[in-house]
Amino acid sequence: MTRQRRIKAGLRVLAVTAGLLGLAMPTMAQNAGPGGGEKIIDFRETMRALVQNISAYARSLKPGFIVIAEHGLDLVTKPDFQDNTLLFPARTFARSLDGVLEPELFPRLTPPSGKEAAKEAPALSAARAVLSTNVETAKSLGLTILDLEFATKPQDIDRAYAQASAKKYLPFVADTPILGRIPLYPKLAYNANPKSLDDLKQATNYIYIANAQGFGSTNDFIQALSYTNHDIVITNVFHGRNPLTKLDVERLKYKKLGARRLVLAEVDVSTVATYNFLWQPGWRMEDPAFVNVPLRDDPDRYRITYWDPAWHSLLYGGTASYLYGVMDLGFDGVVLKGVNGWRYFESGGEENQ
Repeated sequence: MTRQRRIKAGLRVLAVTAGLLGLAMPTMAQNAGPGGGEKIIDFRETMRALVQNISAYARSLKPGFIVIAEHGLDLVTKPDFQDNTLLFPARTFARSLDGVLEPELFPRLTPPSGKEAAKEAPALSAARAVLSTNVETAKSLGLTILDLEFATKPQDIDRAYAQASAKKYLPFVADTPILGRIPLYPKLAYNANPKSLDDLKQATNYIYIANAQGFGSTNDFIQALSYTNHDIVITNVFHGRNPLTKLDVERLKYKKLGARRLVLAEVDVSTVATYNFLWQPGWRMEDPAFVNVPLRDDPDRYRITYWDPAWHSLLYGGTASYLYGVMDLGFDGVVLKGVNGWRYFESGGEENQ
């Protein structure tokens, strides 16, 4: 059986097991519209539109501003509405991006061997085939694949970096999913690059620090990163409850060697926590309307009906928007978290994912 036929066979299984892994045909939902009417929501397409709008706004202010979608691979392709076993590139979505960041990409791409292969559910094999197709499509459209793996043993870390490099992915291997510290191994940035960067394509590695509070003060965090030679630093705009300053961001832009690197801000597009900057006094579930249910494993964080224009106006589009503030601080780009937020709504709820 050819590779194309295997993918088509896998997609037929997915059509039968609709929603099992969030990779079946897009689900349309009816929500009450203004005046009591009904409006149809394509959860995947509305997420694509949000990302595209964020990108267009940012690049209108700063051409070359970098936009990366975390968990964005599943939106890089669309099923053909006449033959849902066929996928075609979501070109407009891809053009709005510079790259996609995918956690634990290799465990999901690597098929089991021996007896385990015979036991694997057909839907999982099919999902792996779709993921592989999405990766290759993203690469063919010029997107950089940022691979985020987790390992603690030196031999496992070395293997993860080698696998990613062989596939020409941009790698980072963290020692904890918290993403709160600089890994002790390797001591130097993997495949360190002594040159200055002004473009994502020039990067050979990156580091992701989502929670910097473990470093101590903001200055301690900045100082610790100044001793590294990573080409890209991805971090939160806030250190605890205090935002980074323009000077902080400027200091992050230089490697230990003195060369210029890229600094990207983490921005969540589909959830908001009660302790976040965007959360306002008096907010609660369904007030405002875009505040949805709390996450099951994090009750202080709420899902957002991310297609709501009122939510969009907070994220981008004016000088009071979050994205404008990020750009004003001097960040070179953003990593959009929560791009897979469509899965919750398409599946009908967290318990069904």
